[in-house]
Amino acid sequence: MHPSTSNARATTPSSLRRSQAWLVAIALCCIASLSLAAQAPSAQRSFDHTIVIGADWLQANALPLDRNAAQSVGGDISWRPGNWAFNGGWLRIARDLSTVQGVTLSAGRVLRAGPIRFIPALSVLGGEAYESRDSTGYDFVSGGTTGHVARYSYSSAFAFGGGVGLTVELPIYRIIGVRVVGSEWLFGGSPVEGDRNRGVVGAGLTLRVR
Repeated sequence: MHPSTSNARATTPSSLRRSQAWLVAIALCCIASLSLAAQAPSAQRSFDHTIVIGADWLQANALPLDRNAAQSVGGDISWRPGNWAFNGGWLRIARDLSTVQGVTLSAGRVLRAGPIRFIPALSVLGGEAYESRDSTGYDFVSGGTTGHVARYSYSSAFAFGGGVGLTVELPIYRIIGVRVVGSEWLFGGSPVEGDRNRGVVGAGLTLRVR
């Protein structure tokens, strides 16, 4: 982790803003489905009783702007025996001064509305958290100008957490689909003691492999 000399933290979006982002994403998928459903009727059935691989960019609602770091991403393999989806994957949630990442397991119900799949799910994560803190920085006054010199300390430790989320998935052509995702997480572990809640919103692609 390499924060800049700026000590600003990313502003955590309110629950209302996250809800609005989810609604906008779902609405876009619904609009797109009206035209795509007629073009690929076989794709509507191809994502049932199968195995699906997915990957997502999860930085739509917050960016780690104050440091050079990989953004928030996720990926999973989903087994869908019927009306359920059982997933195993990996998740990274990056913020200005902290990162949580690890292996995830989740289970969700597959709800269908035409070609669209709505998959609400419960998830757990086990992994590692990293955090930077301006623990030994100091203020100064020079020539009538005040400022602050940041001195960061770094910590890392095991982290665990649970989350609730919603995936809105749309098959578009044969074995390929698109999806929007949103989830809210609560993490435990000493590095994230002051910032245990993390929300992510993003979009990704899916690929049917069987």
